[in-house]
Amino acid sequence: MVTSAQLQILQSPITSLISTISSSVTVKLDDFNYLTWNFHIELLLEGHGLMGFVDGSHPCPARFNVPISEGSSVPSSDVSSSTESDEFKVWKMHDRALMQLLTATLSPSAVSCAIGSSSAYDMWQRLKEQFSIVTRATIFQMKSELQNIKKGSISIYLQRIKEARDYLFVAGVQFNDDDIVILTLNGLSSEYNTLRSIIRGRENVTSMKDL
Repeated sequence: MVTSAQLQILQSPITSLISTISSSVTVKLDDFNYLTWNFHIELLLEGHGLMGFVDGSHPCPARFNVPISEGSSVPSSDVSSSTESDEFKVWKMHDRALMQLLTATLSPSAVSCAIGSSSAYDMWQRLKEQFSIVTRATIFQMKSELQNIKKGSISIYLQRIKEARDYLFVAGVQFNDDDIVILTLNGLSSEYNTLRSIIRGRENVTSMKDL
């Protein structure tokens, strides 16, 4: 007989996601692609209402249903007489299934980092701490690259600037819109002089999206 807890895990979106994860997320997390991996995984989890397991907003419920002492309104202190709650069983099964799902998107080096995780939240934090860290030398290099990007195709040029800004943002380095716009304009050739003059003469700061 299928219990209510087992039925809920069978109906969980995680069950079907595990079998299709290789086609849903083609990126395997490694030392160089945390930003791309994180983007794909967050979209997947948010799209299926599962983000709470990894961001801590859907924590593990109490494990036991604590019985009330006879003739008293106070819960009994006798843990041996307590039973595991269905809420805990369901949460635990969902959480373990989600850990399996995340593991399927990891490279061998990332799997070794995840081993020993006690929950999906714990695994998420370990991976973030390990792979989102960017060294000071790398930050310096990325800043230099951002300032030295030159225009080829205008669409590729703007995309490269956005990618560099996004990677620096993950590393904790933030740029104001006006700083990014200035960097972008400085990399344009003389054919864009009119555009540069118009944008620099605007009273309000132009966002990267508007640019």
